[in-house]
Amino acid sequence: MNAKEREVLKKALKYEWEPWLKRNFYAFMMSLLTETCSKKAFVKIGLSGWELKSFIFTEGHWYWSDEIFDSAVPNLKNWLQHHHISEISDSLEIFYAESRARVLSLCSDKKIPLVKKLSILEDVFHRTGSYIWSAHMLEHVIWGELKKKTPKYVKSDLDKYIGDASYPDKKNMLELMEDEMRAGIDLNIIRKKYSWMRVRDGFAAPYSLKELREHKANLKKHKAHIYPEIPKPLANLYKEARELVYLRTRRTDVFYELIFLSRPILKEAAKKYGIGFQDLKYYQFKDLISGKLKKYSDRISCIDYEGGVCMLDGDIFAKNKNEQEISEVKGTIAQMGCVKGTAKVVLGIKEVSKVKPGDILVTYMTSPDFLAAMKKAAAFVTNEGGLTCHAAIIARELKKPCVIGTKIATKIIKDGDLVEVDANKGIVRIIKRAK
Repeated sequence: MNAKEREVLKKALKYEWEPWLKRNFYAFMMSLLTETCSKKAFVKIGLSGWELKSFIFTEGHWYWSDEIFDSAVPNLKNWLQHHHISEISDSLEIFYAESRARVLSLCSDKKIPLVKKLSILEDVFHRTGSYIWSAHMLEHVIWGELKKKTPKYVKSDLDKYIGDASYPDKKNMLELMEDEMRAGIDLNIIRKKYSWMRVRDGFAAPYSLKELREHKANLKKHKAHIYPEIPKPLANLYKEARELVYLRTRRTDVFYELIFLSRPILKEAAKKYGIGFQDLKYYQFKDLISGKLKKYSDRISCIDYEGGVCMLDGDIFAKNKNEQEISEVKGTIAQMGCVKGTAKVVLGIKEVSKVKPGDILVTYMTSPDFLAAMKKAAAFVTNEGGLTCHAAIIARELKKPCVIGTKIATKIIKDGDLVEVDANKGIVRIIKRAK
């Protein structure tokens, strides 16, 4: 670690940080998200004055700082007085159409040198990263406003009301894929169009026909979302919230699809450097351009402070608490109820089969691939998620207790623990630890 990197780390660690999101990202993916939340980066996507001063990612976890996100609130509130979130969504769609065409052209053009192709891709990915941060920042403002203003008009089951009222008007790519499945579109065509949706780390395998058949078999008949009555004073706020929920999904869909479409170029880079394609995940993207390769482990830490970056191996936080001493976690209520059961901690799609009827599903976040396990489980507990996340929606459909946004459930709860999910209070308790 050089002097500049030490200074970045020193400045970032002046703030209080806590676990936020779990992602299986290594050096490659993290290098595409650095330098994307500075003032200079936001100007490139038309958001002048925006800035997120710092972020920290360490050993598979994003960390959250109230101080960092709160410092961005005044500028964001000022922006929202003169703009609408749909402007960002519209800008993203224009960027997506242009970038998709550009990536496909780069993949087919044999005359452009590899280094130039990689440089163009880096710019595309960095701009996408700024769109990703824009939604996180807006969430911090919008959800705070919803929590503050909604109780003036809604007196019961507040979290459910906010989730139902902020359900997006626009369909995301998953919903569009499922509509095509219901319409009987050939699965080979669907696979060609949507297979990238399974690739959430840049390197995973795309959907197989078998997985798409299973997904189709588990589909329910489409039901139109029923919105609760929204008081007139809150109408504009909830309109923005619905657009934000759509943007939150759309921005990552764009990111992952563009990376997936770039695979021919990435495989060319891997071949040039004598690296297996899957091993590219351990290298920073900028190093593929410079040719000065440094391999990182799967325990990386990535710190960004005002556009300055520090990338190193290992956890930068000392463990302050013995996890075995923590016996309960708290989160947001997505569906009320109270049940007891055996915990099954699912850390990936390959582990969903271990969930048996009556078990408590504990995971980072759910996706459509979890549906079979969710039907068996008595309740769901997630580290992540908002009131319109996949777990919350399915919990309300199945009427199963659900606590989301616990941040640390998968670290505290172990397979075989007897737990109580009190989704009336948003608390998950460990009654008896597995031997």
